[in-house]
Amino acid sequence: MSRRISLRAGALLVVPIASGVLLASAAGRPGQGDVGWGGFGNTPDENRHSPLTQINTGNVDKLGRVFVVDFRAIDTSVRRGEQSYPVVRNGTLYMTTNDDNVWALDATKGTVKWRWTPDNVAVFRNFGIVANRGVALCDGHVFVLTLDMTIASLDPATGELQRRVPIAKAVPGASSSYGYSETSAPICANHRLILGAAGSEYGVRGFVMAYHTDLTPAWPNPFWTIPPAGTSWRRGGTLVGGGVVWTPTTVDTTTNTLYFGTGSATPLYFQSIRPGSNPRADSVIAVDLKTGRMKWWQQQMAHNEWSYDTAQPPLVYNAKVGGKRRRVVSVATMEGVWFAYDAASGQPIYQRIKVIDRTEHPALQPGKPVSVFPSSLGGVNYSPASFDPHTNYVFNGAAETAAVFTLAKLTPTQRKRKLTLGDVFLGLENGNFGAVLPGWHDHGSISAIDVNSGTRVWKFTTPEPERGGVTTTESGLGFAGGGDGLMRAFDLKTGKILWTFQTGNPIASGASIYSVGGTEYVAITTGGTPTSSNGGTATKLMVFALPGSQAGSYRPLRVEAYRTSPHARPSRPVRPAALTRSHARVGRAVVTTPSGLVVQPWQPNSSNVRTVLGRITLNGSPVTGAHVTVGGFAVPQATAKDGSFPYDVDMTIAGRHVVRVSDASKAKSRGRSLSDGERSALLGASGGLSVGYQIDGLAAHVQKNGTVVVTGRAHDAAGQGPPTVHLLTYQLNGTITDAGGKPVQGAVVITRTQDRDFWTHSSASDAAGHYSSFYAASDETTADPVPLAVGVALGDVSYGGNVGTNAPFARLRSAVLNIQLGANAAYKVETPTSYVGAVYSGLVIGFTSGGKVVKPLAERWPDAKGNFSMTLPGSVRGKALYLWENRRQFFSRFTARPGGAVDLESWPAKLGPAVPSGLAALKVPSG
Repeated sequence: MSRRISLRAGALLVVPIASGVLLASAAGRPGQGDVGWGGFGNTPDENRHSPLTQINTGNVDKLGRVFVVDFRAIDTSVRRGEQSYPVVRNGTLYMTTNDDNVWALDATKGTVKWRWTPDNVAVFRNFGIVANRGVALCDGHVFVLTLDMTIASLDPATGELQRRVPIAKAVPGASSSYGYSETSAPICANHRLILGAAGSEYGVRGFVMAYHTDLTPAWPNPFWTIPPAGTSWRRGGTLVGGGVVWTPTTVDTTTNTLYFGTGSATPLYFQSIRPGSNPRADSVIAVDLKTGRMKWWQQQMAHNEWSYDTAQPPLVYNAKVGGKRRRVVSVATMEGVWFAYDAASGQPIYQRIKVIDRTEHPALQPGKPVSVFPSSLGGVNYSPASFDPHTNYVFNGAAETAAVFTLAKLTPTQRKRKLTLGDVFLGLENGNFGAVLPGWHDHGSISAIDVNSGTRVWKFTTPEPERGGVTTTESGLGFAGGGDGLMRAFDLKTGKILWTFQTGNPIASGASIYSVGGTEYVAITTGGTPTSSNGGTATKLMVFALPGSQAGSYRPLRVEAYRTSPHARPSRPVRPAALTRSHARVGRAVVTTPSGLVVQPWQPNSSNVRTVLGRITLNGSPVTGAHVTVGGFAVPQATAKDGSFPYDVDMTIAGRHVVRVSDASKAKSRGRSLSDGERSALLGASGGLSVGYQIDGLAAHVQKNGTVVVTGRAHDAAGQGPPTVHLLTYQLNGTITDAGGKPVQGAVVITRTQDRDFWTHSSASDAAGHYSSFYAASDETTADPVPLAVGVALGDVSYGGNVGTNAPFARLRSAVLNIQLGANAAYKVETPTSYVGAVYSGLVIGFTSGGKVVKPLAERWPDAKGNFSMTLPGSVRGKALYLWENRRQFFSRFTARPGGAVDLESWPAKLGPAVPSGLAALKVPSG
């Protein structure tokens, strides 16, 4: 039952030099075995705890650096800044650097084994963010999530690209065009890969999705954390959304339960645009890993106007609570407080235990400065915690920060709630995270909470904010790297600092601890993040062991060659499981699905899905033992004796889920196996599960001029009309040519605001050099024209680098922009030409006749109650019409409004497979 408990790289690379003596890494002791570091948090429960004991409280003072890898010494194009959490298996260390580069290194020497670089890396160099926090390694694959919303699967031995899959294929709309991006490490558990995505500030809809390790969907639908766009508390505009899962998730493999935290609702600071408690934003949610259905949820902050996410990966563990053993899920938040819940029920155990000293955040007021502790980058950010079973303590690294927030005054456009995709309005007059509080210096802390009592037992402060988190070992040690560049080891019982090492660069990642050949190693990446402690200064990996160099400086040796993996290998054709050659089809196979599936309002205490049954028949008889896919999801159960198969349908969104028979090798009908021809017929069968808005009062009237007027009302199961049509964004298009004026294919145009708050990526230019893009010419001022930075990415060449060339765009207008590429990354950006029109989003209702789309002579968008009307040509008189619905983006040359006219220039000539159709039938009078 879903419920909510109500409360609130192989060559020698870089080796250290100490006193002129070359230090060799410890050789280790054969027979001790290797202990790796399995993932972001080592184990899927994210406890960040190592069973190793070689380095302990008695000898940690002898710990020293055995090697360092400076990635910019290998390749100067590697961008500064580092947040990767290394993963280690069988003596190989896997990690990432910015722009989604993946590296495999010898875990004892740091020599590079292979490197994978995305073939479209120039696109990433134009993103306003660059971080990637690591990989997942499981089932013979290395998985990395790319900034442009794809999953890449690599061969662990060679780095060869096995496959690369767009996330939007299984998660509708999850693309960088809409503001999504990937910076996190995915998590792998029980042969499933789990991920979310970043992008709250752009009004995206938060989700979590699970995949099989062949990158086919493991769930029928994504788990959406918040309501669909335009519904519930998201009715205020395009930028209203959020609730993203932008940090790694957590899995209890013993119960197959997935836990994750969600981000803030957006716009971040302006709660009046998203009224209410914004359910399931700023929450911990528990989901069944097998089905994707929710078990429970708990919100850590309702009515959030300070941008305090529940961003820390939750921990799940067995602990003593009040003297009794319990299974616990705990999490700390960006507000700087800690919560613990019963893992099975979600019942609160502890709430709002302070991790940082000051958690003061008065209500924000337009035009009035308000001091806030912590700032929006403070508290416990993405910094992961660790649980030590011996002390029964949870350890948190925190950022004790402050800011002065001044809430912006809404402009007339904003008061009308016409915020659009690409608008950079974030609600603060003094920057995204507030002005600096006079006399205050942001700092950090490491602390321990006793789970038995829910009290903080010790704490020490650090000069700069803690970002990377804590790692613990079975020997009673904790490790953490700070924004001051210090690597620290401390006693878990007392918090006493036992060892430090100055790495020379800010640290914004956590330690990974592993052994090879009996020697224990501690690895951490350094370079930091630009958003904290003046980071973004380097891109390095440092590894420590006993004994090692205590020197805080080093000089690199000459870098030798290493192997760079190929970008891709040709895809192998996939044949249906039952056939290796073609056969003539014998008989008629039919996929039958239920009708009358009406859109339901989103409910926070529900999984918002309904199990429905489809049925497969052959020549009228049920087919048993066949397998089907629905929308790309392989239904695990074969068809039953009556030919039926189950599927969980998302009932909150209008759509059609395409059903296809994927495997007929073991199918039977009437008790016998099928012939080759019958299996061919079965594999050729398809159907669809349609969810749509209910249609009432559908009527057709023949006019005196012979045209036909059709009227009706569309509404959901609660009688509410569909989300009304609204302005989504503006359109940018143009042509890209080379120096000789010939069209350039495959180039991507990037626009970015001057404050780097929002960037857009066009479609790749076609054979004629044409591209198109969503964009909005707006900024946090009222400038007109608006200067936007324009860059072009073509393969690994970045025209304009990550700065671009400024071009003046008419404010909030669509535009044509032509670009000419030259030699050596030179390019010329023409002056943009604006034109009338914008991109709108709304529910389109239409008809087919004889299987073909009927284009209206005129049509009006559904109004707030769902009433719609259209004028059809007289050629439909006396014919049967079948209604379809499609929520889509439309370019309109004039303003689109509820009840207003639809621009028919963009009317579809045919329907795609995901369009709900046949939802209602209408016989038109003859006259």
